[in-house]
This record gives sequence, structure tokens and C-alpha cells, in this order.
Amino acid sequence: MGNTKMGQYTTYRTSDLYLAAWLLSNGLELLDIDRRNKQRNDFVFLDRGDRSQLVRSSVCGRAVGNLPDFIYYLKKAKNLLYAS
Repeated sequence: MGNTKMGQYTTYRTSDLYLAAWLLSNGLELLDIDRRNKQRNDFVFLDRGDRSQLVRSSVCGRAVGNLPDFIYYLKKAKNLLYAS
């Protein structure tokens, strides 16, 4: 996980499917799925100011949101991850 520069943008990367779904359900823009590492794929997001708070709330078990939205984005993230 972490931030990287991608041109003029700062990106955030994670290989955690559930965290990726949480970020998607909170409106972070998914830029890409980095598949270069055969052992682990990274979701690459356009970073924004509240991303660290969203990650912290997820990791600490304090995430509050719309469960149907999260489930929808979890399915979407899985579909994107396993699409060829």
C-alpha cells in the first residue's frame, strides 16, 4: 500500500480487495489495476484528501457507510480483478 506519483497525479495503491471496495464505495476514482506482479494485483486510485481517513476507519474497524453500496463495489472490484 502507499502513495506514488503518476504524472501530475498522486495515486494510492492497495492489494486489499476489501479496502479497494471500501474506497470505491466512498467515491475514490479507480485509475487502473496493476497486474505486473503475478503474486499480487494492486488497485491504483487517484488520491484525494480524505483517503487516509477512509483507510484508517477501515483498518480500525470504524468504517460507517451504506452496506448495499459496499457489497455492490465489492462485487465490482472482484469482477475487475478477475477480468482478463
